[in-house]
Amino acid sequence: MKIIILLLNLCILLIHGVECILPLIPIGVGFTGAGIAGYSYLKCRIFECCDEKSVPADLTLLNKLLTEQLYGQQIAHETVLNALRGHFHNHEPPKPLALSFHGLSGSGKNYVVSMIAKALYQKGEQSEHYHFFNGRIDFPLERKVQEYREQLLQHITEALNKCDKSLFVFDEVDKMPEGLLNVLVPLLDYQTTRKGVNRNKAIYVFLSNTGSVQIVKRLLELWEAGKRRESMTLQDFENLIAIGAFNERGGFHKSDTIETSVIDHYVPFLPLEEVHVIRCVEFAFKKRGVTPTSEMVDEIMTHVTYGPEPHKLYSKAGCKRLEQKVASLVYRKKKREVETKV
Repeated sequence: MKIIILLLNLCILLIHGVECILPLIPIGVGFTGAGIAGYSYLKCRIFECCDEKSVPADLTLLNKLLTEQLYGQQIAHETVLNALRGHFHNHEPPKPLALSFHGLSGSGKNYVVSMIAKALYQKGEQSEHYHFFNGRIDFPLERKVQEYREQLLQHITEALNKCDKSLFVFDEVDKMPEGLLNVLVPLLDYQTTRKGVNRNKAIYVFLSNTGSVQIVKRLLELWEAGKRRESMTLQDFENLIAIGAFNERGGFHKSDTIETSVIDHYVPFLPLEEVHVIRCVEFAFKKRGVTPTSEMVDEIMTHVTYGPEPHKLYSKAGCKRLEQKVASLVYRKKKREVETKV
């Protein structure tokens, strides 16, 4: 027993990816079970595993983050939260969960993804079970689409073999080569467990600007008809988003992922109004430990432009770039305070 304890203690020291030597050393009869159990427990205390500790899937936390930090996106909030609740409530889901986020730049698509990762994994976006792909960076060349397909399929297969609760995020889908995402259809469709691996527990999220024109147009139509933003629903936007994405150039253009109906929810991120942008600005100050004056908020808001004509109701870039503007203003204020004291 002392030998086992010693070996387990040695395992604690191996924190840089080196495998524990315990399984390689024969253990006497009567200690084998304890040795293996001890090794598994200790390994998951040191390294990231695929257990409840590493993958808590804390949807209460997700709801808290969405409530406190996402502005003007009640449809996205409700759709994402309910989709994830339904997915995790079913211990044997019939298919992976596939969500497609659509909207203008700066409306919160990437922001929500970071919240999902933070709620799903103890390490958030730093988790090895979080897999992020950028259409512009990872798949830049149309002529290499077949090579990208093979690499992508291999990456996902290896990830699922390691953890069936993996999260795969595809950003800037509109910048991906057409046809690339077709390789995902068998993975996203209804399927049975193969070789002991349940691929249906995975989550796929697609982010795209496609459908933005249709979203803004539909939102204005509803506004002109007197419908309040808070009373709008997913049904007001979902079908037109799918049609827009299918017909616009990019990764979803004429894609089998849309045609075969393997995407579960097309989530609209509505363009932000001034009141929502102000909340973004105030939160950006708060994160830096600063309580902004109305003058400070007004200074940041001078960088915001609105459209479309003639109403100019919505920020063209949402909350994008405002974090940097706030950071610059806070730095200037602190620098002046230091200079004044000197």
